[in-house]
Amino acid sequence: MKDFNDKIIVVTGAGSGMGRTLALQLAQRGAMVLLSDINAIGLAETEQLVQQQHGRCKSYKVDVGDKTQIAAFVKSVLDEFKYIDVLINNAGMAIGKATFDEIPMDDFERLINVNLWGVIYHTKLFLPILLTRPEAAIVNTSSVFGLFPVPSQVPYCVSKYAVRGFTETLRVELSGTNVAVTCVHPGGIKTNIVNNGIHYKDGDKVKEEFDKVAITSAEKAATIIIRAIEKKAKRVMVGPDAKLIRFVSQLSPNLLDAFVLKRQQKMNTNL
Repeated sequence: MKDFNDKIIVVTGAGSGMGRTLALQLAQRGAMVLLSDINAIGLAETEQLVQQQHGRCKSYKVDVGDKTQIAAFVKSVLDEFKYIDVLINNAGMAIGKATFDEIPMDDFERLINVNLWGVIYHTKLFLPILLTRPEAAIVNTSSVFGLFPVPSQVPYCVSKYAVRGFTETLRVELSGTNVAVTCVHPGGIKTNIVNNGIHYKDGDKVKEEFDKVAITSAEKAATIIIRAIEKKAKRVMVGPDAKLIRFVSQLSPNLLDAFVLKRQQKMNTNL
């Protein structure tokens, strides 16, 4: 998809971070950007920023972990705009450091609802109209945590591995249609996802650790993702850390496991 001018693009999680920067950059390219987020304040700020650069957008307060709200959102969009050209399932939530046996199942389910079911329901409901467009795209955000296992991150890894599996299988299923499907694997991106996540203990330390490894700006991440949409890329690693993790995971899974365990031990010592 080389031209975003007059394309109608849905961006979930647009109230901050990558979602906001994606919205701004796509609006700059002439797209009509439909913004959704659970955070009404952040959503309003994004809308204002788009309008300040003379872009076009409309915002919707939506909890992507609630299928009823997703259905109402999709209906509202299609009632007014009749179609969309691109769906970017960007919304997600994080969880702090905790072992599987420590995590309340309500929190586990909430994270899966947001990170996985939100992606699935949006895709399911928008897919029929996407298939009618001359060209269309679905972009789903997994993570580097969808490439390798991380101790103390069972729910997050489960959700991101599942998004990866869903997206890659859907891509093959839609092969030969007008809908390109891209799976995005961000590394450490400078956003508030960890700050806004669920934390059980040592939350400040966890946030500090994330800040140290968040080496890619949200603006740079958005640029990389948009380029991937243009190229109809099957998957995209966002950030040098993501590229390195993918390379090592393919080269030697045992080496990656050893690195992850060593890092985990170091973090436990510092907490």
